[in-house]
Amino acid sequence: MARSALLKLQQEPRWCHNRAEMEAMMVVRQAIIRPSNSLVVISGGGKVDIPVGRAIEPVAASPTCLLVACCPEVDGDTELTIGLSNEVDPGNAPGFVGRLETPRRRIVVETVEEEVIFDQIVPSTQTAVRIWFSHPKWPEKVIIGID
Repeated sequence: MARSALLKLQQEPRWCHNRAEMEAMMVVRQAIIRPSNSLVVISGGGKVDIPVGRAIEPVAASPTCLLVACCPEVDGDTELTIGLSNEVDPGNAPGFVGRLETPRRRIVVETVEEEVIFDQIVPSTQTAVRIWFSHPKWPEKVIIGID
């Protein structure tokens, strides 16, 4: 994977052994992006099963990978936020609720060109994920909550 300048500015993730450690280490982070294909990929790092042939409305999911719709790059930026669900919940129902296999105990958010946007440690090999969208098809704001 390519290492972006954005990733270099982030604190290097380290191993955490339980939720309390994750909560102590996790801060809400934001990035403004304009991703190719208007998509970001959320995975547990490593090999993923891309959800091919599934509609991205606004998420296509497999056990190891989430393809998440963003604002079309020609129309403007997408504001991505990641954090604990209880800290980033905007107060409305999430557009996606599911589980992601995280065998390396991390969640990686990257572009389809493998530019890492966020690399967040998690305490388990299965992680609950909630995603909120400002628009059901082409969101300008995408909020990723980790439980």
